[in-house]
Amino acid sequence: MQVRRADEQNAAAPPGSMAAEWLRGPLQDDGLDVALVHFAPGAATPPHVHHGGQVLVGVVGSGFVEVDGVATALEPGDVVVTPAGQQHVHGAHADGPFSHLSVTTGPNEVLTGPVGHPGSPPTAAS
Repeated sequence: MQVRRADEQNAAAPPGSMAAEWLRGPLQDDGLDVALVHFAPGAATPPHVHHGGQVLVGVVGSGFVEVDGVATALEPGDVVVTPAGQQHVHGAHADGPFSHLSVTTGPNEVLTGPVGHPGSPPTAAS
């Protein structure tokens, strides 16, 4: 068992980027991959899917998750359950950083194409 105290978190990401503190993984297998993910203001993931699904729990700041062009605001304590294979994006709003706990199983796949949220980084067209 591993216990991670709140005061042991490194809640910073370099400007314009994201950083993961892996608590387990990333193995991308049938076990759990667990990370505290920190987003600088305006930073976001590229579009991606988790073939085993994903659970996010907002920890610090305010962010968003986007599915099918619809962004939903996230705050500390909010829980997101993403089904296996659902394309999505998540990150921080432009006005401040955001951190969440991420729990996944199975392989992850980064996709290419347009991203609808203005805080999302540009990606190459397919």
